[in-house]
Amino acid sequence: MQRSRAPGRRPGKEASPSRTRCFVALQPDEAALGRLDRLAGEEHARFPSARRVRRENLHLTLAFIGALEADRARLVAAALAGQTATPFDWLLDSVGAFAGARVLWVGGADAQLEALAARARALLDELAVRFDRKPFVAHVTLLRDLPRAAAGDAARRIEPPIRWRARAPLLLESRTDAGGVRYLPLAPHGSNG
Repeated sequence: MQRSRAPGRRPGKEASPSRTRCFVALQPDEAALGRLDRLAGEEHARFPSARRVRRENLHLTLAFIGALEADRARLVAAALAGQTATPFDWLLDSVGAFAGARVLWVGGADAQLEALAARARALLDELAVRFDRKPFVAHVTLLRDLPRAAAGDAARRIEPPIRWRARAPLLLESRTDAGGVRYLPLAPHGSNG
Protein backbone atom coordinates (compact mmCIF):
# COMPACT_ATOMS: atom_id res chain seq x y z
CA MET A 1 0.00 0.00 0.00
CA GLN A 2 1.39 3.38 -1.00
CA ARG A 3 1.20 6.26 1.45
CA SER A 4 0.08 9.65 0.27
CA ARG A 5 2.71 12.34 0.56
CA ALA A 6 2.18 15.18 3.01
CA PRO A 7 1.93 18.69 1.52
CA GLY A 8 5.31 20.38 1.26
CA ARG A 9 7.30 17.13 1.13
CA ARG A 10 9.83 16.64 -1.65
CA PRO A 11 8.22 15.16 -4.77
CA GLY A 12 9.19 11.62 -5.74
CA LYS A 13 12.42 10.87 -7.52
CA GLU A 14 11.08 7.84 -9.37
CA ALA A 15 10.45 8.08 -13.10
CA SER A 16 9.19 5.57 -15.62
CA PRO A 17 8.76 5.61 -19.39
CA SER A 18 5.43 7.44 -18.94
CA ARG A 19 6.88 9.77 -16.29
CA THR A 20 9.71 12.25 -16.51
CA ARG A 21 11.85 13.82 -13.80
CA CYS A 22 11.59 17.56 -14.28
CA PHE A 23 12.03 21.03 -12.82
CA VAL A 24 11.40 24.66 -13.75
CA ALA A 25 14.68 26.43 -14.44
CA LEU A 26 16.60 29.16 -16.18
CA GLN A 27 19.48 28.32 -18.48
CA PRO A 28 22.41 30.74 -18.69
CA ASP A 29 23.22 32.78 -21.77
CA GLU A 30 26.46 31.78 -23.53
CA ALA A 31 28.66 34.44 -21.85
CA ALA A 32 27.44 33.50 -18.37
CA LEU A 33 27.78 29.79 -19.19
CA GLY A 34 31.44 30.29 -20.11
CA ARG A 35 32.18 32.14 -16.86
CA LEU A 36 30.25 29.58 -14.78
CA ASP A 37 32.16 26.72 -16.39
CA ARG A 38 35.52 28.40 -15.74
CA LEU A 39 34.50 29.07 -12.13
CA ALA A 40 33.45 25.41 -11.73
CA GLY A 41 36.93 24.43 -12.93
CA GLU A 42 38.60 26.78 -10.43
CA GLU A 43 36.46 25.46 -7.59
CA HIS A 44 37.12 21.87 -8.63
CA ALA A 45 40.85 22.62 -8.37
CA ARG A 46 40.22 23.84 -4.78
CA PHE A 47 38.10 20.78 -3.95
CA PRO A 48 39.31 17.99 -6.29
CA SER A 49 37.47 15.17 -4.51
CA ALA A 50 34.11 16.80 -5.32
CA ARG A 51 32.21 16.02 -8.53
CA ARG A 52 31.99 18.87 -11.05
CA VAL A 53 28.67 19.67 -12.75
CA ARG A 54 28.94 19.32 -16.52
CA ARG A 55 28.95 22.59 -18.47
CA GLU A 56 25.73 21.76 -20.33
CA ASN A 57 23.92 21.04 -17.04
CA LEU A 58 24.61 24.38 -15.33
CA HIS A 59 21.25 26.00 -14.54
CA LEU A 60 19.19 27.81 -11.91
CA THR A 61 16.28 25.81 -10.48
CA LEU A 62 13.16 27.88 -9.75
CA ALA A 63 11.01 24.92 -8.66
CA PHE A 64 11.85 21.22 -8.42
CA ILE A 65 8.95 19.00 -9.44
CA GLY A 66 10.37 15.48 -9.62
CA ALA A 67 8.54 12.68 -11.41
CA LEU A 68 5.58 13.86 -13.48
CA GLU A 69 3.47 12.13 -16.13
CA ALA A 70 4.94 12.92 -19.57
CA ASP A 71 1.70 14.41 -20.95
CA ARG A 72 1.26 16.58 -17.89
CA ALA A 73 4.90 17.70 -18.12
CA ARG A 74 4.30 18.85 -21.70
CA LEU A 75 1.30 20.86 -20.51
CA VAL A 76 3.48 22.54 -17.89
CA ALA A 77 6.10 23.28 -20.56
CA ALA A 78 3.39 24.85 -22.74
CA ALA A 79 2.08 26.95 -19.86
CA LEU A 80 5.59 28.22 -19.14
CA ALA A 81 6.13 28.99 -22.83
CA GLY A 82 2.92 31.04 -22.77
CA GLN A 83 4.15 33.29 -19.95
CA THR A 84 5.75 36.63 -20.70
CA ALA A 85 9.03 37.43 -19.02
CA THR A 86 11.00 40.64 -19.35
CA PRO A 87 14.71 39.83 -19.53
CA PHE A 88 16.91 41.23 -16.76
CA ASP A 89 20.49 40.87 -15.56
CA TRP A 90 21.23 38.67 -12.55
CA LEU A 91 24.61 39.23 -10.90
CA LEU A 92 26.25 36.19 -9.29
CA ASP A 93 28.78 37.55 -6.84
CA SER A 94 29.50 34.87 -4.25
CA VAL A 95 30.45 31.23 -3.83
CA GLY A 96 29.05 29.24 -0.93
CA ALA A 97 28.14 25.73 0.15
CA PHE A 98 25.20 23.80 1.51
CA ALA A 99 26.99 21.50 3.94
CA GLY A 100 24.03 19.15 4.43
CA ALA A 101 23.51 18.65 0.70
CA ARG A 102 27.27 18.64 0.10
CA VAL A 103 27.10 21.08 -2.82
CA LEU A 104 29.18 24.11 -3.70
CA TRP A 105 27.27 26.88 -5.44
CA VAL A 106 27.55 30.35 -6.92
CA GLY A 107 24.75 32.86 -6.50
CA GLY A 108 23.52 36.30 -5.65
CA ALA A 109 20.35 37.83 -4.26
CA ASP A 110 18.02 39.55 -6.74
CA ALA A 111 14.47 40.82 -6.21
CA GLN A 112 13.49 40.28 -9.88
CA LEU A 113 14.70 36.69 -9.69
CA GLU A 114 12.71 36.13 -6.47
CA ALA A 115 9.60 37.48 -8.24
CA LEU A 116 10.22 35.23 -11.28
CA ALA A 117 10.54 32.17 -9.03
CA ALA A 118 7.33 33.16 -7.20
CA ARG A 119 5.45 33.47 -10.53
CA ALA A 120 6.74 30.08 -11.72
CA ARG A 121 5.67 28.47 -8.45
CA ALA A 122 2.26 30.18 -8.60
CA LEU A 123 1.79 28.77 -12.12
CA LEU A 124 2.54 25.27 -10.82
CA ASP A 125 -0.04 25.80 -8.08
CA GLU A 126 -2.61 26.92 -10.70
CA LEU A 127 -1.87 23.73 -12.66
CA ALA A 128 -2.10 21.64 -9.46
CA VAL A 129 1.45 20.37 -9.97
CA ARG A 130 3.23 19.36 -6.78
CA PHE A 131 6.73 20.69 -6.26
CA ASP A 132 9.36 20.99 -3.56
CA ARG A 133 8.28 23.91 -1.37
CA LYS A 134 11.65 24.61 0.17
CA PRO A 135 12.31 28.37 0.14
CA PHE A 136 13.86 29.58 -3.11
CA VAL A 137 17.59 30.31 -2.84
CA ALA A 138 19.11 31.81 -6.00
CA HIS A 139 22.10 29.58 -6.72
CA VAL A 140 23.76 27.48 -9.41
CA THR A 141 25.34 24.21 -8.25
CA LEU A 142 28.95 23.91 -9.43
CA LEU A 143 30.18 20.88 -7.45
CA ARG A 144 28.46 17.90 -5.83
CA ASP A 145 29.76 15.51 -3.17
CA LEU A 146 31.71 18.33 -1.53
CA PRO A 147 33.49 17.00 1.57
CA ARG A 148 31.53 18.20 4.61
CA ALA A 149 34.68 19.60 6.19
CA ALA A 150 35.30 21.74 3.08
CA ALA A 151 31.98 23.58 3.31
CA GLY A 152 33.38 26.01 5.88
CA ASP A 153 36.18 27.01 3.51
CA ALA A 154 33.98 27.46 0.45
CA ALA A 155 32.62 31.00 0.87
CA ARG A 156 34.23 33.74 -1.18
CA ARG A 157 33.29 36.80 -3.25
CA ILE A 158 33.59 36.87 -7.04
CA GLU A 159 35.08 39.95 -8.69
CA PRO A 160 33.86 40.92 -11.18
CA PRO A 161 30.47 39.28 -10.69
CA ILE A 162 29.10 36.97 -13.36
CA ARG A 163 26.38 38.73 -15.35
CA TRP A 164 23.58 36.34 -16.42
CA ARG A 165 20.89 37.66 -18.77
CA ALA A 166 17.80 36.00 -17.25
CA ARG A 167 15.01 35.18 -19.67
CA ALA A 168 11.85 33.07 -19.51
CA PRO A 169 11.82 29.90 -17.41
CA LEU A 170 11.72 26.48 -19.07
CA LEU A 171 10.72 23.02 -17.98
CA LEU A 172 13.87 20.89 -17.97
CA GLU A 173 13.84 17.12 -17.77
CA SER A 174 16.55 14.93 -16.35
CA ARG A 175 17.62 12.18 -18.75
CA THR A 176 20.25 9.54 -18.14
CA ASP A 177 22.20 8.05 -21.02
CA ALA A 178 25.62 6.49 -21.55
CA GLY A 179 27.24 9.90 -21.01
CA GLY A 180 25.51 10.45 -17.67
CA VAL A 181 22.70 12.74 -16.58
CA ARG A 182 21.63 15.54 -18.92
CA TYR A 183 19.12 18.34 -18.32
CA LEU A 184 17.18 19.09 -21.49
CA PRO A 185 14.31 21.47 -22.24
CA LEU A 186 11.01 19.61 -22.57
CA ALA A 187 9.03 20.43 -25.70
CA PRO A 188 5.52 21.76 -24.99
CA HIS A 189 2.38 19.86 -26.05
CA GLY A 190 1.67 20.30 -29.73
CA SER A 191 5.28 20.96 -30.76
CA ASN A 192 7.42 18.62 -32.80
CA GLY A 193 10.19 17.12 -30.72
